[in-house]
Amino acid sequence: MAPSLSPDVFCSASYDYLVVGGGTAGLVLAARLSEIPSMTVGVIEAGGDQTEDLNVLTPGLATSMLGNSTYDWGYQTTPQVDADNRTVYWPRGRQLGGSSAVNFMFFTHASVADIDDWGHLGNEGWSWKDLLPYFMKSETFVPPTPKTAEDLNIDFLDPSVHGESGPIRNGFSQSYNAFDLAWSETFEKLGLAPTGDPKAGVTLGGYGTTTIVDPVNATRQFAGNCYLNPVSKRDNLKVITNALVEKILFSDKRQDQDPLVATGVQFRVKDKSYTVNAKREVVLAAGSINSPQILELSGVGSADLLKSQGLDVLIDNPNVGENLQDHMLVPMGFQAAEGVATSAAFADPAVLKAAMQDYTENRRGPFASIGSSTAMLSYKQTLLENATATSPKGVDSVLDFGGVEARPGLLEQYRLTLAKLLNEGEAAGQILSLPTGLNPGKGDSAQGYFTPDTPGSYYTLVTCLTHPFSRGSVHITSTDPAVYPSIDPRYLSHPLDVEVFAATTLHLQTVAQTEPMASLLKDGGKAYQPEYSQLTEDNVRAHVKAAVNTEYHPIGTCSMEPRDKGGVVDARLRLYGAKNVRVVDASVFPIHIRGNPVSLVYAVAEKAADMIKEDAKGYETL
Repeated sequence: MAPSLSPDVFCSASYDYLVVGGGTAGLVLAARLSEIPSMTVGVIEAGGDQTEDLNVLTPGLATSMLGNSTYDWGYQTTPQVDADNRTVYWPRGRQLGGSSAVNFMFFTHASVADIDDWGHLGNEGWSWKDLLPYFMKSETFVPPTPKTAEDLNIDFLDPSVHGESGPIRNGFSQSYNAFDLAWSETFEKLGLAPTGDPKAGVTLGGYGTTTIVDPVNATRQFAGNCYLNPVSKRDNLKVITNALVEKILFSDKRQDQDPLVATGVQFRVKDKSYTVNAKREVVLAAGSINSPQILELSGVGSADLLKSQGLDVLIDNPNVGENLQDHMLVPMGFQAAEGVATSAAFADPAVLKAAMQDYTENRRGPFASIGSSTAMLSYKQTLLENATATSPKGVDSVLDFGGVEARPGLLEQYRLTLAKLLNEGEAAGQILSLPTGLNPGKGDSAQGYFTPDTPGSYYTLVTCLTHPFSRGSVHITSTDPAVYPSIDPRYLSHPLDVEVFAATTLHLQTVAQTEPMASLLKDGGKAYQPEYSQLTEDNVRAHVKAAVNTEYHPIGTCSMEPRDKGGVVDARLRLYGAKNVRVVDASVFPIHIRGNPVSLVYAVAEKAADMIKEDAKGYETL
């Protein structure tokens, strides 16, 4: 457990680098920058230290943290006009380790094209080749046991793309259920088996994926226990928790249009404000919601918005808080066949007790894993029997979509995203599974979403849109940092997202009705959880709008792009208009990537740490 200082003690020192946010990226920076003994690093985290909390460490208890303010910010979106005017619950980690402490632990990876496209948007030094060493630096891959490899049909591994000595241990769970065992064979029957190691960034198909769970002791691997805890006693690294950042402080000694110089950070603990000084840089690593919020509270953002809140405009950049993208998902629930185990068995206290005992004593059983089955499929692959229709309805007019010209750089993003949609080698959707039921009518509730209205034994398949066209925003509505910003992802606002979802959602029924998966489901996959019903071409779009939810992957609100094309930071993650402020978290991702982004957050933060160390040579003294 990392020692947290009192506010007075923390502020009694000045730090070379102040890291705002002790989340996934922030703790990578803290660990790597403090490797240099002469560099002093201070970390300010809004949440507490739960690095030894069993709810965090136990994979099967992940959903228990959602909606609990000890672990989770607990955001809500605005009503989504194109999704039946529903609000959606957005969990984000509020503790040391951030969302890496509350996520579902899937360790999937972007494609080569995903990262290369960042470079195509004007970001020199950002390509798959540039980033692969940092993917590998962040991880220690633990190969599967021979039994696990045989059970899950893992025959595609390429050791050359996996790291061997990084902080994050990952591998394949040794605890899996009947659905996991049927997964790869089902996709093989569909002609959708993987053709190589997904980590290499080019493979499609259905397979068992790596998870950020230590295969040896079955505990969550996250930034808190893997990056921070091993280095927490370094003399040059100090951490304060339960401290809410109010704003970045800038020097008022500015000549004309010279860049602003950050001098420190103002934060709040128990309704009292404190100021801490930065000698070199302030690094904002607060995530896709809090980073743009803090910039706006600091006077950086749209002049019109800042003035409407009575804030001084220090840097007028209307791109701050824009370009919000999220992986949307649409679920389909099925009734499990009699005798097939699902989470419904935990309704029996004796079963629940035995499962927890198996985990605590043997590190095995359902609490040792949260699942590991996934599939990355191109648009054409989801069509199967209708494979001649290689592009969805409306694709010809995507570049004429209203609003493109009003947003700098959006047309370039759309061209790249469209190219991937039409590329038979790129994923348009990701499929995941859960041995439980989801309640699409309660997407605004942290726990209600995982509680079906009708008790029963259910299995859920979800399809996720990997490269959405819809864009939203995050903006302050108050000068009080404790007031949550307005979050409007504008789900399904681009009609092409609906069309892609229509195909990928219909495909879920095909998966459920294919052996051996079909034998695990009632009536061969044709008996639905009561909240769902059979989908057809006629009703699938209505289902998409009624059931669309978040996969918990917001990005893009402090985009890394040229400023005149929508950027907030440059290719070295430096804030436009400021001399010594950077943003390092998922908010800098300019366009979305396939899969779960935590592996990419680690890699970006590792690369950013090296950039900061390189640029440190330009400072005269510590």
